[in-house]
Amino acid sequence: MKKDVVVIGSGAGGATVARELARQGKHVVLVEWGKDNPPDGGFFAHPLRFFGGFKNKANAILQSADEPFMDIVRCITTGGSTMAYGGVSWDPPYDLFKEKGIDLEPEVEEIKKEITIVPLKDRQLGPAALRIKQSACELGMQWDILDRFFASAEKFKQTSYLFGDKTGARWDARMWAMDAVHHGAQLLNECFCEDVLVENGRAVGVVCRDKTNRQVTIHSDAVVLCAGGLGSPKILEKVRIEAGHDIFVDPYFLAIGYLDTNICKAEVTRQAGVLLKEEGLSMGDSALPVPAYRRLVVKHKQFNKLFKRGRALSLLVEIDDELTGSVDTNYRIVKPLSKADLEKLAKGKEMARKILENAGAKDIWFTEVAGVHPGGTCKIGDVVDSNLQTKIERLYVCDGSVLPESMAIPPALTIMALGKRLAKHIA
Repeated sequence: MKKDVVVIGSGAGGATVARELARQGKHVVLVEWGKDNPPDGGFFAHPLRFFGGFKNKANAILQSADEPFMDIVRCITTGGSTMAYGGVSWDPPYDLFKEKGIDLEPEVEEIKKEITIVPLKDRQLGPAALRIKQSACELGMQWDILDRFFASAEKFKQTSYLFGDKTGARWDARMWAMDAVHHGAQLLNECFCEDVLVENGRAVGVVCRDKTNRQVTIHSDAVVLCAGGLGSPKILEKVRIEAGHDIFVDPYFLAIGYLDTNICKAEVTRQAGVLLKEEGLSMGDSALPVPAYRRLVVKHKQFNKLFKRGRALSLLVEIDDELTGSVDTNYRIVKPLSKADLEKLAKGKEMARKILENAGAKDIWFTEVAGVHPGGTCKIGDVVDSNLQTKIERLYVCDGSVLPESMAIPPALTIMALGKRLAKHIA
C-alpha cells in the first residue's frame, strides 16, 4: 500500500491530523488498533468495547508497578479516549507552549469555529453538580461552569457520557475520523503498528499486523504516531529513539459523601469546577453512573454504601504531578509520586472534605489514587521538536505523549490544536 501519510491512532490527535490532510486532498491511511464502536452502541453494548474488548483490555486497563499502585486507563477504539471522556474542554496553557516556540491560539480559534464549545447554562446543571457549586462558592472558591465539546448542544440532557453517548450531543474524535474517511482517507481497524520503516534517516512507512495476523506494509511520505502517551514511545523504541522516561499521569481521586435525601440522578461529569494553578490541582463534580459507583464501592470494601448512589455527592480532585518514572515497551509503568505530589493530594482531600461537608454531606470517604491522561513520554524539546518531528525525518508524534508537563486539565483541545498545526506543517 502506498499513501502520502500514515497516521497511527485515531484519538484526538490522529483523527485531527487525518481529517485536516484528507480535506486537503492528501492520500491518508488511519491505522487503529481497536474496533470501531459507535458511541450509541445499542442497549446491550458493553462499556468494555471502548477499552479494547476482552481481547485487549489488559493493554487498556493498566496498573503502575510500584506504590501507590495506580490504575491507569486508556481507550483502544476509533476515537481513542474521547469515546469515554466527560466532554470537558479546557484551553491550552498558551505560555507553556510559547516557551517551546509553539503558538496554539490560531488553531484553537479554528477548532472553536468548527465545534460548538460552550458551557452549560445555569438551568442545565444537574442537582448534584449545582449543590457542589453552591457549596464551593459559599467557601469563596471561583467555581465556574466548564466549557464542553458539543456535536449538537440542543440535544443535551443530563446523562452519563462515560460509557458512550446515546443522546448525540457530545462531540468525540470518532466524528473527525469519519469525516477524514468521507474525504477519502482509509481507516484500518484492528490493525496494530509493529514497526516504522526507515531509509537513510527518513521514515518511509510502517509495518502493521491485522486481525488475521497478516502483515500489512504501508509505504508513505510521512508517518505520524498518535498512539497515546503509552503507545507512541513503545513504537519509537523500535527505531531506537529513546522515549518513555520522566512521565506524568495526572493522578486523581474521588471524594464521596452522602446526603440525607436522594437528589443524585444520572448526570454528566465535571459540569463545573476550578483550576488552582498555584496549588497544582483542579477540582470538579464527578457524578458516577450506577455500575461504576458500585464497582468502586465494592473495590474499596464500602459495602454498606452499595445502594446509596442516589444520596452520593462525588468530587474529582486531579493534580499536576512531577515528571518521574517511565513506561517500557511492555507497558510496564513505573511511576513514583514525589513528596510534592503527595502534599498536593493531601491538600485536595482537605479542600474536597470542606466542600462536601458544607454541602451537607456526611460519612465522607476517598477512593484510591488513579491515573488519567498519561503523557510526557515523547516531550516537545526532548523527543520531538517544535514541529513534533523526531530525529528521524518525516516521523512525527501528535498525542498526549508530546506534552512537556502535566497540566491537571483535560488535554483534548490542546492535542487537537497541535494536530491542526502539524497537518499544516506536513501539507
